[in-house]
Amino acid sequence: MAKASAPGKVILVGEHFVVENQPAIAAALNLRARVLAEVLSGDFRVEVESKNLSQKAVFQREKANKESPLYPIYYAALMTLEYIGLQKPLKIFIDSEIPPAAGMGSSASVAVATVAATAAELGVKLTLEEVSRLAYQAEVIVHGKPSGIDNTIATFGGAIAYRKSEGFIRLEADFTPVALILADSGIPRSTGEMVRRVRALKEKYPRIMDPLYHAAGHLAIEAGKAIEEGDWKRLGELMNVNHGLLSAVQVSNRVIEELVYAAREAGALGAKITGAGGGGNIVALTWKEDGRKVADALRKISRKVYVCDVSAEGVRIEG
Repeated sequence: MAKASAPGKVILVGEHFVVENQPAIAAALNLRARVLAEVLSGDFRVEVESKNLSQKAVFQREKANKESPLYPIYYAALMTLEYIGLQKPLKIFIDSEIPPAAGMGSSASVAVATVAATAAELGVKLTLEEVSRLAYQAEVIVHGKPSGIDNTIATFGGAIAYRKSEGFIRLEADFTPVALILADSGIPRSTGEMVRRVRALKEKYPRIMDPLYHAAGHLAIEAGKAIEEGDWKRLGELMNVNHGLLSAVQVSNRVIEELVYAAREAGALGAKITGAGGGGNIVALTWKEDGRKVADALRKISRKVYVCDVSAEGVRIEG
């Protein structure tokens, strides 16, 4: 048996706009998805079990149920097997700290950990670039046209600036003075659906939306500079502006706005949607000493609040 884990993520600025080749900035969270891979005996199949979803499924090439929520995990394992050139029956077991459908990169973290655990179980050491590329193929199954940022941050960890046409660069930053507080809106949503909705709006109003996308790109560049300079107040201000841009593309709602303003009023440096919007989580940037106060304010209106640090480590083999 082999075990691997990968961190969740938060997008600090740039979601939705990154899909159209604008830069975005993401950071890895100290919440992790853990995957155990084990070679089985008998005919080829992939048995997948998710502790979090309380679901099990068995996938075979001819009988793979593509509607199953576990299908992308099977697909990540299958792509890894095909890439390595070995067709071994497998069992994949998932135990994740990252909530699904919450804008925290759950599916990508599981895909990355699945690829790494599968390869390790077969005695193959993949490069980080190979792990990320294989996991991206599973993300296509989940999201249709993913940006690639989720599998990248889950693989490499830390904080990155990412642009689809150029890849990513690591941001050298010391996040110890600040905390990231995530609060769940309690509204489920589909990333793929929200991406399609925003794309349709852009296609309908290109002369209005194009300048907005360019502004979001410039904002991400400034945010990257603020992070590397440790100017957290400036980053918070830019996060607030980015939230306004996301509201403009119609991925906010009343519940999200209540969370965002509750965080700001409690002393957050900045607060915004993180991820696709329409539901899921908001993220607030706070000084470390203010984290509890902001979290307590959010707990009054959110069913689940996470107080997180940035994880410098990406995917890792745990045994």
